[in-house]
Amino acid sequence: MARIDVTQATVLERIVERLRSELDLPEQRCYETLDADSPLVVPPGGEFFITVSPGEGQFVPGEQAVGNVTEEWRVNVAVFARIHLDQSGRDLEVLLRAGRGMLAIKRDVLAALVGHDLVDDDGNTFLRNLLYIMSVAAPRVMERGRESGALTLYQMTIEVGVEFDWELT
Repeated sequence: MARIDVTQATVLERIVERLRSELDLPEQRCYETLDADSPLVVPPGGEFFITVSPGEGQFVPGEQAVGNVTEEWRVNVAVFARIHLDQSGRDLEVLLRAGRGMLAIKRDVLAALVGHDLVDDDGNTFLRNLLYIMSVAAPRVMERGRESGALTLYQMTIEVGVEFDWELT
C-alpha cells in the first residue's frame, strides 16, 4: 500500500470512524457537525458523546502544484459530558470520575488519535504526519438543567492537527 492524496471529506470520515471504533461509540454518540459548540442533537443514553467538526486550515506555500496540494488542517473533537444537578460534588464528578469524567474522556480521545495514521478503504495511508493535538479548551458548562434532577451538559474541545495532500484530479 502507498500514501495517497485524499479529499477532506475522507479525512473527516476516517477520524470519526476511528473515534467510534476506539471508544466503542455508536453513530448517535459520535458524529460530524458543522460547529463544535452546537451539537445537532443531544443523544439519549450514555454519559458522554462526541462531535467532530472542521476547523481552520492553512495551505503550505511550497506544496501547491497539481498532485501535491498540502493542507495543515485542524479538526475539532468536542467532548460533551452530562451529570445530574442534584448530586453533591458535581464539579469533581464532571472532572475526575473514572470512565465518564472530562479528564478520563480526554485521555481516551488522546489515546485514540495521537500518533496514529489513517487509511482509506483499500488500506492506503494518506496523512503526511501522524495525528497530533494542537490545543485543548478548558471544560465549560454548555447548558444547565432547569429543574432538580435535570442534567447539565459540559463541553471540552480538543483541536487535532491533520496534515494531508488534496486529491484534485
